[in-house]
Amino acid sequence: MNSLKLKNTLISEISQIDDTAFLSALKIIVDSRKTSLENNFKENNYELTLSEEDIVANDFYSQSEILSEVEKWKLS
Repeated sequence: MNSLKLKNTLISEISQIDDTAFLSALKIIVDSRKTSLENNFKENNYELTLSEEDIVANDFYSQSEILSEVEKWKLS
């Protein structure tokens, strides 16, 4: 079942539910996903900021340095 069809099925089913406790539980699930996505967005932005600071400070490895390190690890 594709996403659109699943969404439409869920919307149809949910619209028929009159149980407030059940609907509240569904709202908690939906809200927790939203909060989780917001937290991931904030965390990713923070990591990007730290990476940009590393670049400005010239605190990074080149690709050739990384490949060299990988080769050393393979041999040990």
